[in-house]
Amino acid sequence: MKSHSTRFAWLLLLAVGCSDDNTGGGGLLPGGGTAGMQLPPGMSPNQQAGAGAGGGGSVAQPPQGGGTAGGSTPVSGSGGAGTEPTAGASGAAGGGAPPGNCQGFSFEGLMYSPGGEVLPNTCEPFHPTTNNPYAVRCVDAWPWYETKYPGDEYCILPPPPDKGIQIGVHPQGKQWFEQVSQGDLSGYDNPPDSFVLEGGQEEEMNYTSGALNPQPMNFYRSHVRMRAGSHHMIVSTGEANAQQEVWAPGAPTGLFGGTGLPGAQRPDENTPKSLVKPTEDSGYFVALPAMPSVVFNMHHFNSTMQQTLKESWTNMWWEDDARIPVHGILGLSLLQTFSLNVQAGQTQDYHYSWAITEPIRLLTIFGHRHAWTPNFTSWIEKPGGETEILYQSFDWYDQPTYRYDSMTQNPPPAPEQKIDGGTSGIRMLNPGETFHFNCHITFTDERATAVSAPRMPAEIPNGLRFANQAFNAEMCILFGSTAAVKLPTPGEDASPLPDFATID
Repeated sequence: MKSHSTRFAWLLLLAVGCSDDNTGGGGLLPGGGTAGMQLPPGMSPNQQAGAGAGGGGSVAQPPQGGGTAGGSTPVSGSGGAGTEPTAGASGAAGGGAPPGNCQGFSFEGLMYSPGGEVLPNTCEPFHPTTNNPYAVRCVDAWPWYETKYPGDEYCILPPPPDKGIQIGVHPQGKQWFEQVSQGDLSGYDNPPDSFVLEGGQEEEMNYTSGALNPQPMNFYRSHVRMRAGSHHMIVSTGEANAQQEVWAPGAPTGLFGGTGLPGAQRPDENTPKSLVKPTEDSGYFVALPAMPSVVFNMHHFNSTMQQTLKESWTNMWWEDDARIPVHGILGLSLLQTFSLNVQAGQTQDYHYSWAITEPIRLLTIFGHRHAWTPNFTSWIEKPGGETEILYQSFDWYDQPTYRYDSMTQNPPPAPEQKIDGGTSGIRMLNPGETFHFNCHITFTDERATAVSAPRMPAEIPNGLRFANQAFNAEMCILFGSTAAVKLPTPGEDASPLPDFATID
């Protein structure tokens, strides 16, 4: 269960961030940017630089030299929100089973992702999104899977019922798998209006569904997928008797007292990012209550002229070795929900930190903010004053999640080039260190032009306040996860900022 302070923070986050146009606050556990939208001109600094967006993305590339099929080569992230999964690993972005001599298992009649260490395409290296036996793509396994909406390539087959569970948001409700696995795509022909987002629309809504596990279970491995257009998806257990398969305005339902489940801030998020569980993660787990209702808090905005469909898939694989709980990080000062206020023409820094007093294993970080923050940076200040960048994101539109283990290679920091990056390897937070993060909010005409904002700052007369709107509000939150020890909420920090935290 969430601690009392975390529940209260979530309540404030959504209650204060909500408004009459369904734009509430948002964050997620433990996932990572914007889901697969076509980018307006100037939207993505990383794409313009030809560089990668982060360590868990849908177009993550294996490092040069690759690795043997079936291996657990470290994976680094690259690409941006407007790109498709890398072709070649278990079929191109358009789908299709690999050639017969490359199939690690039979695709004929395949109903479930088999798991294990045999790759779908043994002629290509492991890729967490496009060549992963724990998350086999529907477009590779089911020749009939083709809808009129963008994002078909993110659909994944569930685990076998005895090995895990899939939860999701679908116009067919819980009948999605029963229908679609048999070739019945009629549920996509005329979905309810509540599942469709027209060009130029933005909204933040809750969808309530449920998981069908009759007993409490533990999981570690998870794979989250969303269709194009979602800026975040917070997932948590909800009220026991809640009505299911319904949409409602964004609200703290499910977050207040619920159990956090895997979410995402981009179209694909994977734990772990390697085929084999890192040795140092032995015993790690998250608990799933029996038969819970599940609340999906989803913030969508559609920057294209075509309809998009609100749909998601999450695979969770049962974990027998469950000794060390994984905790989410809620990097949000409660005062920010009331005090964030940036007026037209201003640049402000929102700087927070934790003083570390005991060894803590840091597992993941991702920063959450909106269009007016060109630089989200998290770093460690060591006792002697030396600094180390843990996480840096210049691309608000496709914000990465970085994972810190022995098998994941994150892109190295490159602040002078304004390219996303972070440290790699196992990362302990050590006593005497200070764990910082900062949002460099730039509410200027120059920034509005750079991100193709629909309105200039002067056209937002009340300035930027704390709310979940891509262009009309801001927020500065560090999310992520730790093992065994839970971090409290951070404190405001007035100490001088390093130069790399204020580059814009």
